[in-house]
Amino acid sequence: PHLGNYQVTGGGEGINLLDFGCVRIFPPAFVAGVVDLYRAMLHDDFDAAYAAYEAWGFQNLSRELVEVLNVWARFIYGPIIDDRVRTVADGVSAGEYGRKEAFRVRQLLKEKGPVKIPREFVFMDRAAIGLGAAYLRLGAELNFHQLFEQSLEGFSVEKVAARQAGALSEAGLA
Repeated sequence: PHLGNYQVTGGGEGINLLDFGCVRIFPPAFVAGVVDLYRAMLHDDFDAAYAAYEAWGFQNLSRELVEVLNVWARFIYGPIIDDRVRTVADGVSAGEYGRKEAFRVRQLLKEKGPVKIPREFVFMDRAAIGLGAAYLRLGAELNFHQLFEQSLEGFSVEKVAARQAGALSEAGLA
């Protein structure tokens, strides 16, 4: 997404991704799966990662496919797993950042696949890559781990479901 697709919230405490060509309402279980995969990557817990991919809605999983997906996950979650001030790319040029990982994952999925990817994944992946690109472009040097941990304080799938139900109702979509 283009930098013009991002909106900083009123007090600067959040960022919204606005992409009207790709609207998605994430099921609360998917959101919990994103958090669960973060924790699995943080603790290098293969079984928890496998369960998180299942919660996301990935199908046709095998041990080999989860190992391939973990290459992607380590790349995406890398800045929030690393508890220190850093750039997103951490010493890799912005033009090269992620190319090697994307090529490797694509090749391995061709060899070991197929895997059925949930529809929500496409938007979430696009948003993560877009935010990473925005941070790179801005030259942001932050402790992404601490920021993400702060955003998870008090997280529960039930709270997500309740907030989502309220927002959908208010918008006339429930």
